Amino acid sequence: MDEFDRLGREDFLKKHGFKSANQYFVKRDGRLYDSKAIYGVAHQIQFPEQGLKRSPDFSGGERQVQGPLEALGFEFEVTPGAEGVTHELPDELSISSEDVRLIVSSRAKNRYAELSVEERSAYKKVSSALERLGNLVKSKLAVPDKFEVRTTSGFNVNSGVRSYIPKDLWFSVSPKENKKDLAAIPQMFMIVSERGIEYGFGASVSPADFSQQGAKEAVKAAAPMIFDRLSEPGSSEATGISQELDKHPQWFFRTKHRLDPNVQEFSNLHEWLTYLKSSSGKTKAAGAISRYLKGDEIDNVDLSDEVALMARIFEPLLDRDWHADAVIDNRLEPNLQDMPSKDNFDLKGSNDFSVRLLEFLECYGKKRSEPFGVDEELGASMRNLQGWLEQVPAVAGRPTIKVKISVGQGGWTKTPWIALLDTRETTSTQRGRYIVFLASENLSTTYLTLNQGMTELVNRLGQREAVKEMHRVAEISRSQLQELSSLGFSLSKDIDLKSDTSAAKNYEEGTIAFVELPSERLPNDHTINAYLETVLRGYERLIIPDVAPPEYDPVEHVMAEPYSIDDALEELFLEREEVERYLATWRDKKNLILTGAPGVGKSFIARHLAYALIGFKDDSKVQTVQFHQSYSYEDFVQGYRPNGNQGFERQNGTFYEFRNKALKDPAGTYVFIIDEINRGNLSKIFGELMLLIEQDKRGPTWKTRLAYATEHDEEFYVPDNIVILGMMNTADRSLSLVDYALRRRFAFVAMKPLYGAPKFRAHLEKHGIPEDVINRIVNGMSELNQAIETDRTNLGPGFRIGHSFFTPTSAVTDPEAWYRRIVETEIHPLLEEYWFDAPETADQWRDQFLR
Repeated sequence: MDEFDRLGREDFLKKHGFKSANQYFVKRDGRLYDSKAIYGVAHQIQFPEQGLKRSPDFSGGERQVQGPLEALGFEFEVTPGAEGVTHELPDELSISSEDVRLIVSSRAKNRYAELSVEERSAYKKVSSALERLGNLVKSKLAVPDKFEVRTTSGFNVNSGVRSYIPKDLWFSVSPKENKKDLAAIPQMFMIVSERGIEYGFGASVSPADFSQQGAKEAVKAAAPMIFDRLSEPGSSEATGISQELDKHPQWFFRTKHRLDPNVQEFSNLHEWLTYLKSSSGKTKAAGAISRYLKGDEIDNVDLSDEVALMARIFEPLLDRDWHADAVIDNRLEPNLQDMPSKDNFDLKGSNDFSVRLLEFLECYGKKRSEPFGVDEELGASMRNLQGWLEQVPAVAGRPTIKVKISVGQGGWTKTPWIALLDTRETTSTQRGRYIVFLASENLSTTYLTLNQGMTELVNRLGQREAVKEMHRVAEISRSQLQELSSLGFSLSKDIDLKSDTSAAKNYEEGTIAFVELPSERLPNDHTINAYLETVLRGYERLIIPDVAPPEYDPVEHVMAEPYSIDDALEELFLEREEVERYLATWRDKKNLILTGAPGVGKSFIARHLAYALIGFKDDSKVQTVQFHQSYSYEDFVQGYRPNGNQGFERQNGTFYEFRNKALKDPAGTYVFIIDEINRGNLSKIFGELMLLIEQDKRGPTWKTRLAYATEHDEEFYVPDNIVILGMMNTADRSLSLVDYALRRRFAFVAMKPLYGAPKFRAHLEKHGIPEDVINRIVNGMSELNQAIETDRTNLGPGFRIGHSFFTPTSAVTDPEAWYRRIVETEIHPLLEEYWFDAPETADQWRDQFLR
């Protein structure tokens, strides 16, 4: 049977001299095999001295074949049919590029009944192949009966999904026990869609991929529990899986399934697992490790081999005890071998830290309701905890580290802490950087953090400027500590001390890196020591000048919040198809211009399209400028400018500097946004860039010498990882049309008012606008825009008024006053400008709105 799978039905039968079966088929893992051929070939293996039983040597059927094979435990399927009529059985586990092309072409249609014969045949073939491939994955697992194969929900090869065309075809293999209470995740999967073929391991399917609210909520609830039970970043198990992935490259670590192919959002398995276990990852409730096949690649790959490899690599992540209590353990095991140790300090299997910490927190929790004072009981619990930390190997081997513990001075603190201060940096928590355990006010969570002293900064700079300074120091520090992100730490300030006190807020703002330690599942001593060793090594590198930082470009390793199309759709009123089309156009052309009248949301949409294109909400990779009549080549590219010393010096412009940043990070995507692009003299501003920004003129092949370059300067080019997004106002008569030479270098997308969008109505409802006011806005503005569009002599479609005028950012307490104010102070003045030679028209529309 394995040979049958490997060769395919036709070649197997041909090799061994058998014809197709008429009625009798043996069944394995949902797949049907020609029973006579299987019996004849198996006979040779069982009785090698007798050799192969050839087709003429015996008859098939119930007595000769079915009985003996059923006696061995095989299941039979008998299909009706006359003698000599071959049962039509799909014989391949393959999917071709032509199959995918036909499925893509079918997406232009609405109903399944509208499919051509070829398209319908492709759906049948791909659906059958996916079912077989799913069963092949299941068969490769150590205990197949623990898992189930599922295929495209509600899909019927004859009628589609309730008569409609499915958005894609898929199979998944998931633990049976997780079906009821864990939303049938995680899973191994394969998806066939307009993106090609995607396959791999899915920790969870994005809630946004489900249409039913119940399914969305089930996944949101299950995903955090699944993520907690996956391998720990840096553990021996994760390291082993990572090594297997490295042996078979081209796996991509993603925030979810169904994203644009071949984009790497995390550099390795440890980073991906760290993200899943973070608060952001659990909120997003999705993550996948995927491979992709596109175009002709599909025809050159044996999918049977691919899914078998997938089963082997990801089985450790799929076959786990999903209903056991999740624990954090052995996260940093690979890094423990060179740690300092004491003969009398045994970490193996010990939980002394968790016992002492919980005793301290419990005692403090009781005492803080009483008048302030550290009595013997609380003092003993504090000394026990402090003593353990002073003796743990990671701390004991560093004589410059001093441990301090505090429950308040003159009054109870809401957030008790235990600090590790390096005397080379600071001896007080009021200044400098230090390591500190911070307990939340409700005592449910303790955070091990690398933090900063705030008191002296506030006294010197004031609260607002002190926060800015801490953020600046944190950003610089994180750039030197990137390895912590793959070893269990989050490089952010996203801790929640559950307290409104200024001290707690300052601790949160000052956090550089942290690991979360929930009281209900504290790690063992072995892991705590590993955490301390990791963060202490990073701390030392920050404070000791002669310790060189690791050799990497910090730009390449900035950890930012992943951002997908689903995230963009939560904030935009656009539909998925529109966003996907805009992004596809932008990627292809490299340069895109959003056009539209005031209020259609060009600036807002531009920023979120940029994040979606980058894949992260990373403002360090986005630069925005605004063109105006005085903006020049010298501002944009390079030129001579006053140096403040009664002279001039050559300086690089905004785009030049941004381009240099992108050159250092070739794997990243960088977005340059130009607001009011048609307000400037474009030929004058762009200069040589008019050529260099074309999508086929990127890279060093087309490098050229800039206007102000010297003979010693390198020639200039625009790298492929910069994309440009312009915004163009179509309703300002004072603005020039875009230069035709520049026009052909950009794709143009018209932004339309979205008063009729369901998301617009939902946004107004969310911010307290009643239905009658919403209807007046939608109906009135739609009618006005129709009149503007019809008036092509004076106005036209480019002058339609956008929905952003009526998009509140906070709750509206008086909707009628809010509506009247917008009409009188924003809409009416704009209409007066539109109909400057017919002011009575503007007045009529105002009166109609306010009626």
